[in-house]
Amino acid sequence: MVLVALLGLRTAYGDRALPGTRLAGANVGGDSRDELRERVERIASRAVIVLAADKRLRVEPAAAGLRIDVDTTVRHAMDAGRDGTLAGAGSTLRGLVSTNDVELAVRIDGGLLDGTVARLAQSVDRKPFPGAIEVDAEQLEAEAVAPRTGRELDRRDLRARLVRAFRNGVSEVRPAVDVTRVARMSEVEAVARSAQDYLDAPVVLTGAGDPLRLEASRIAPILRLSTLGSETNVTLGTSRKALEALVSEVAESRDRAARDAKISAPARSAIVEGKGDLSWKPKKADVSVTGEGRSGRKVDQAASVKAIDGAVRKGEHRVSLKVVKTKPAVSAAAARKVDRLIGTFTTRYTPGQPRVKNIRRMARTVDGTIVAPGAQFSLNGLVGPRTKEGGYVEAPFIADGKLEPSVGGGVSQFSTTLYNAAYFGGLKLDTHTPHSIFIDRYPPGRESTLNYDSIDLKWTNDTDAPVLIRTFTDSTSVTVSLYGDNGGRRVTAQTGERRPIPGEDFSIVVTRVVRYPGGRVAREPFTTRYDAPIED
Repeated sequence: MVLVALLGLRTAYGDRALPGTRLAGANVGGDSRDELRERVERIASRAVIVLAADKRLRVEPAAAGLRIDVDTTVRHAMDAGRDGTLAGAGSTLRGLVSTNDVELAVRIDGGLLDGTVARLAQSVDRKPFPGAIEVDAEQLEAEAVAPRTGRELDRRDLRARLVRAFRNGVSEVRPAVDVTRVARMSEVEAVARSAQDYLDAPVVLTGAGDPLRLEASRIAPILRLSTLGSETNVTLGTSRKALEALVSEVAESRDRAARDAKISAPARSAIVEGKGDLSWKPKKADVSVTGEGRSGRKVDQAASVKAIDGAVRKGEHRVSLKVVKTKPAVSAAAARKVDRLIGTFTTRYTPGQPRVKNIRRMARTVDGTIVAPGAQFSLNGLVGPRTKEGGYVEAPFIADGKLEPSVGGGVSQFSTTLYNAAYFGGLKLDTHTPHSIFIDRYPPGRESTLNYDSIDLKWTNDTDAPVLIRTFTDSTSVTVSLYGDNGGRRVTAQTGERRPIPGEDFSIVVTRVVRYPGGRVAREPFTTRYDAPIED
């Protein structure tokens, strides 16, 4: 009898959903296919509301990549109670005493859904704010700024809830939100009171000269609320950036450069100007030390920042700056080793030419320079760019084999003169570039052009004594003299023959022979090729 009744029921509901059929939480028993379709389409267009923290966010299914397969869902609803054992009799019976629940058939675009979840999270997430203090440097008042908890939406939980909600026709979801706790307002207010108390006395900095008193108005800008290990533990601290600026300002006024010993020697005590084979040995010179020099000091800014920050945190108002002692590059003891003219050279020029002004200007800049033992001398590095503001004028300059006007033109003569002085001083020659064409006022194969900042003259003081550079100019010549103690090195320039080069001018090999005390001899040949002369 039961089977007959069930068959009769299924016959009566042949084109409608059987009793007990539930779709997305609603009883649809007795609905026709068209009614089911209309119901499913309404659900498919219904937005889901996400409630998270204090946010109420609307999610449109289509935009979130959630789509209902209407035909499949309607078919499942119509089949509910008609499938299973005994031709579906058990399923039909279950629908009479309970329910046959049917889920919506959902298709998911994972990329769109993940993008929607990420955008929702951006609306909910916020970083924890432990609070702050605002210090008025004029009124010397500190106020507390309220803290705020942090929060982070659980993206995986929200994704799963959206999918379940859509499959079951749920209109609201409440995803999990992780909360980061921060300090209480009362604790932030306590920090503000600590800042106020700290400003009641000046900060005194010691260790770099006389004690320096920093009034409250200079300390106020560096005070900040600081966290200790977690957002819930707050204390008085400093702004790193503001404190670094303050320490930099203090260092500028407290740093003291080391002062080299001063050496006095004649601007010109010999004239050497040979263009071919030439020998030179150091000569005793009238040299004296006129200044003893002194050590300098430099504030260790990183260590001082740390020391002041620590003092503020402890409520202390007296801080010892960290200071590094700096030594002069040339001490008085080292300066006293300078007692000889180790190298000198003179070149000539025609009076009144614009280039002479440039040569004399450069000579004045270099005059008196002291090169410490082991240090490298760079002519461009010392003199810098040649500009009209720096006192240089236009004069002929060789560029790509042609003479062109250039500000500072002609200073290659000074470079050549200095090069020869270092050459005969037996010093280590690092970088020099001969002219591209031969100029007869210079020794062939023993000269050096100059151009800022592509062509430089560099040499190293490889002796145990400082080298003092003195320069001398008059209306017809420039002389460079180097004073020091090269240990008695004697130098000879051996000039080879000029060898013509087809299509060019000539090549020449000049060998520097350096004889050291003890018998060691160093031979340093250098080959120069000259292009064809410039035609007028």
